[in-house]
Amino acid sequence: MKRNAFIISLLSFFCMTTQAQQIEIFEPAMMEVEYNKKMVRDTLNRENDFISEAVRLRIGKKTIMFYSPKELWYDSLSCNQELKTQVFLQYSRSKGKLSAPAGFYKERVYKNHPVGKITVFNRFDLCHWTYTEDWEKPQWELTDSTKIVLNLPCQLAISQYRGRTWYAWFTIDIPISEGPWKLCGLPGLILEAHDEKSDYHYTATGIIQDNIPDVGIYNYSEYDWLITDRIRYLKTWYKANNTNMGAKVSQMYNLDLKAAKGTPQKMKHRNYDLEERDYQD
Repeated sequence: MKRNAFIISLLSFFCMTTQAQQIEIFEPAMMEVEYNKKMVRDTLNRENDFISEAVRLRIGKKTIMFYSPKELWYDSLSCNQELKTQVFLQYSRSKGKLSAPAGFYKERVYKNHPVGKITVFNRFDLCHWTYTEDWEKPQWELTDSTKIVLNLPCQLAISQYRGRTWYAWFTIDIPISEGPWKLCGLPGLILEAHDEKSDYHYTATGIIQDNIPDVGIYNYSEYDWLITDRIRYLKTWYKANNTNMGAKVSQMYNLDLKAAKGTPQKMKHRNYDLEERDYQD
């Protein structure tokens, strides 16, 4: 185990000191907020079937980057494919004892890039997707409810946003009109947010103000992105989330004759919808 930990540390150092590929720097970051994102994968079994993973909000003066640090770290290993393969093999041989090296959350959201727009990147359905949309901020109704998050006083606001009712706790002690994912537009930083049934729940776990990398697009693997629009993106992503990818890969490469005979089956535990539900006809 000590040897494996050393390999991962070596990977991180090696890739940070190697010239990255296809990186577009926007501006220095003023602050970074780490959240725990909890996502229910089966609405019939909310208490037991969910994913919980760290995500981060990197804030500049003009642009904002929301991403998974685990996914970005794994992508950065592309500077040396041999070492990246070692990490993947270590995970494969663990038989589920180690978490996936790239994590679960793959979507990256850039607010105000370009100006007045939101740009999203994601990987699913064996492809790499991107779209740009107008920056449509949630419209909030303030309430009198208060609570403490990260030792900071917060006030509750409620919004109907793209098919869900969102509850957000924000603090005016940090007067930055930002929050996790696409949530923003309040008089202070959002430290906690969830939808009506907490199928999606963000909770701030820490605030970083020193030694933060720049806000920018980090495409270490030099992916070629398929350009689409938001509605098509959501429909494709929903379909992919409800498809057995193992069966689909078997069909594509004829790896399993039994799986190749029929169409890809739905995942048994994936009774959930996306954060934005306004794509439905």
